[in-house]
Order: sequence, then C-alpha cells, then structure tokens
Amino acid sequence: MPREQATGGTVRIPAIEDAALEARVVVEHALLGVTAGSALLKVGARLLAVHDDAFRVSWIDPATFGVTPLVLAGDGTALAKSVKPDFESAARTSDGAIHLLGSGSTERRCAIARIDPIEGTVVLSARRDLYEHVQGALGLGVRPNIEGAVVGCGRLRLFHRGVGGAPSGCVDLRVDVLDGAAPHRVGAVCTFELGALDGVSLGITDAVAARGEECMFVAAAEDTASAIADGAVVGSVLGLIDSSGARWTRLVDVDGRPYRGKVEGLVVDESFGGGWILTDADDPEQPTTIGRIEIKGFTA
Repeated sequence: MPREQATGGTVRIPAIEDAALEARVVVEHALLGVTAGSALLKVGARLLAVHDDAFRVSWIDPATFGVTPLVLAGDGTALAKSVKPDFESAARTSDGAIHLLGSGSTERRCAIARIDPIEGTVVLSARRDLYEHVQGALGLGVRPNIEGAVVGCGRLRLFHRGVGGAPSGCVDLRVDVLDGAAPHRVGAVCTFELGALDGVSLGITDAVAARGEECMFVAAAEDTASAIADGAVVGSVLGLIDSSGARWTRLVDVDGRPYRGKVEGLVVDESFGGGWILTDADDPEQPTTIGRIEIKGFTA
C-alpha cells in the first residue's frame, strides 16, 4: 500500500480518475429471486451472490444464469431493514470456507457467517468485538460500514465505505479473526479520498485481491449522508489500489454512456481483461442484476 501522507498512524491515499483505464458493462441479466445483492465471489465454476436483506445466498451458473438458493438461517426470506443481517462482503480462506461479514452499521449487523461450500453447512457468529476494533482503528465517530473483505498475504483487509463526503478506508487484521480470534491490527490503517461523480462523493462497495498487495475495487456515488439510508445513485467506478496510490475509471454501458447502477459486488478474471459485477437497485421489488464487464489498463 502507498504511504503518501500519514497522520496519527493513518495513511491518506488520494485517488485520481485515470484515462488509461476502461471498464465497460457489455451485458446484464436479472437474477430472478435475488434481491439486495451486496457481494460476489467466484467459487470453482460458479458465482456466489450475497444478499444483504436475508439470511440467504444464491449460487449462480454463469452459463445459464440459473439461481440456486442456500438458506443460512430461518426460512431465508427477505427481512425488514431494521432486522436484516446486512451481509455486505464475502471472502474465501485457504481452507475453502466462505465467510460473509455484516456491515456493522447497526448492532444487529455484526454477524459473520461461515459456509462450507462442500457440505453446505453454515455457522453464524456474533462479532461485536471485531466491529468495535475496526471503528476504533479508523477513528470513526459512527459505526463502521464494512463493504469489502480481501484475504491474501496472510492478512484480512476490511474496507469501510464512507458516505456523505467522509472517506472510505481499510484496516488489515490477522485472517484468523474470521474463525473467532481476537482482532489485532497487522498493517497500516488507510483512508481513501476517491473524489466524486457528478458532484456525489464515491464510497467503496466491494474489493478483490489483484497481484501481491494490490486490490481492485468498485465504488458507488450514492447521494446519502447515512450508511443506513438509501439515496439516489449517479454511477459507479472500477479502480485499482497499488504502490503508486489509487486510480479509477467510470463504468460505462455497451454504448459508452455512463452506467448508472449501484455496483455492490465484483469478481475479476485472472487475465484482468474482464469480470462480473453485481448491481443492487435498493428496491425490494426489483431483482439484482449481474453484469459482464470488459476492462482495459489494469494489467502491469
């Protein structure tokens, strides 16, 4: 991670819009039965879509876009905002387990779900200690809003989404925190000054590992001052965090016009020439969509 400026142990990373990067949404499909899509993982030949409004995830066949639900607890139906788990990030550890993390934006949203994809078993754990640690590390005056989780290089990097002009940030922890270990910082605390789209500030909504310490991310421009309240979305960006800083490009549609969706999930191909995005309409009557993207400029 770059270290342009540091104050009180926090590294501030400014971001730029980079004309050398391109990201185009070339096709989209509605995922029937999937609402409030909030994170995306590739597991073998399948994709896993995470819901923030239910104790449920959905396996996606990328060839047919068929949906196979997996209930995590209860009956898996969509819940009211005040009681939903708000799973906003997902990561896979070296043992093959999938871990879903609540955002932590309310006390009810501090759960971690561990899924064994072979057995289909699920273990839910309340982890208030983890979210309190992240809040303290980032020096937040409000609860954290964890929207991205990246496992790699022996650590877990958690990404907090800033709203209302507040910066996004990340904290590096030991990866065993996902299996119940006490949280301990193992790297720098960083904040990101991402800028804005059409006058609306950007906040990180998901992140994935790239090469070494590098991460790719998506960020949405949502006009809200609260991590809980929804707002109008003017677009999303795809970006890269590397040793030189952070840079991004606006997502556009197949015709080159600004893509207006709120992207909440990201998977990137090993070639860095394409990937998948998950878009949430913030409307329980509208299904989540999955999109295939073509990207340029993200390779070394």
